[in-house]
Amino acid sequence: MKLDNSKFDIICNTVDNGIILINKNLEVQFWNKWLEIRTGISANEIINKNLIDFYPNIDEKKLTRKISTALKLNSSTFYTPQISKYLVNIELGKVTDKVFDNMQQSITITPLDIENELVIIYIYDVTMLCEINFKLKEIKEKVEEKNEELNLLFDTTMEAIILFKDDRVVDCNKVAIELLNYSSKYDLINKSFYELIHNKRILEKIHDRPLETTILRSDDSSFKALINIKDTVINSQIFKIVTIVDISEIKRKENLLAEQSKLAAMGEMIGNIAHQWRQPLNIISITASSTKLKKEIGLLTDKILLDSLKLISDTTEHLSNTIDVFKDFLKEDKEKSLFNLTQNIQNNIALIETILNENKIRIDLDLDDEIYLFNFSNEFSQALINILNNASDAISSKLKQNELRLIKISTKQLKDIVEITILDNAGGIEKDIIEKIFEPYFTTKHKFQGTGLGLYMTHKIIKMSMKGKITVSNKEFTYEDKEYIGAEFKITLPSNT
Repeated sequence: MKLDNSKFDIICNTVDNGIILINKNLEVQFWNKWLEIRTGISANEIINKNLIDFYPNIDEKKLTRKISTALKLNSSTFYTPQISKYLVNIELGKVTDKVFDNMQQSITITPLDIENELVIIYIYDVTMLCEINFKLKEIKEKVEEKNEELNLLFDTTMEAIILFKDDRVVDCNKVAIELLNYSSKYDLINKSFYELIHNKRILEKIHDRPLETTILRSDDSSFKALINIKDTVINSQIFKIVTIVDISEIKRKENLLAEQSKLAAMGEMIGNIAHQWRQPLNIISITASSTKLKKEIGLLTDKILLDSLKLISDTTEHLSNTIDVFKDFLKEDKEKSLFNLTQNIQNNIALIETILNENKIRIDLDLDDEIYLFNFSNEFSQALINILNNASDAISSKLKQNELRLIKISTKQLKDIVEITILDNAGGIEKDIIEKIFEPYFTTKHKFQGTGLGLYMTHKIIKMSMKGKITVSNKEFTYEDKEYIGAEFKITLPSNT
């Protein structure tokens, strides 16, 4: 799978750690810039190749087992490298007094796509921490006289490093002072761990990998960060070494993606509203003009007048209802709410009904009216409309006007989940792009016709916000005794029952 040049790529290629997208067979699908620079192996050389071909010293069975475990449990696993303490061999430069010849690494394996057996391997450079631990063990009784050397080690990393004793700061590097907006080290020393970390329960359990949290600065501002907490023993006393990496810029870019997607959805929806209003406004105009003309020529009866006024009133009410549904779509969900799934789907279809009618698309519904969800209703609306718009575009571009144009929507309650399927008859998605359609900025449209964010944000909404799952596949099916093939989007959401 070749990844697009996208925001996702930019984020992966700018973080200060290695990122490998790999399948269960250890075939590399993505290799970020961090790894290219440090290994000398370009992405073009290694993508679609087996990792073992480049690093034969890797314990293949162990790595495969860890990947299988992560996929099976749908949860991250921590991979402990062999005695060498690294997964991929990255030689360190000629630095005087260096402890290790190769970069020491912390490895996390996180599932990305269960169906296609894809995981992300995160490689963190923990050489500095390993060196610190090594030297702390070496110097033990000479901690005080070696303090200057320790500070030098602290200040050679781009990460903030803070040393805690009994949850109080006893030392830190210059990066930590600058990141937390303190004037000097002495302003930070003796601060409580909980004065810096927003999550008060973070120390209640042992963390074997970096975790995301909120860090507090001296001016009471805060930022999102990845932190790593390690215990070390000096003079029979336990110290905590905390490393901090500011990820607020990455979070800001994620929010920009969400905002851009919402604006794109609003633009499409406004176009839909304009389409839906055109015919009712025309009805009102024609009815009013006709009534006036009949009055002028003496043909206006009480019945005609009442019928005309009723038609205008009904049409106006229809316009008002359209506004209400549109306003509901634009509302930002702050909290989960209980909503009827059938009503939500019908409202969404009503919003784009004019576009569907113009494209002569038949909507076939098989809905369980008794399904209620406790979740974000408006975010689900955005996700569903993105899929329907995508299906509508595919049908319009692939099928002739005289052919049946069909979108089938069905819902059903399973044991502890709700399943929603959206199936079209547009012939399916090409095999070489079906795995890419949830990537940001991937689009088959001309650049002036689509942003490529619709299905990416749909995937993000379903997986991240609604804690569900969305998959896509090509499916053959029979409708009215005729065989068809099309793309089937399947959404599974946790049931509220």
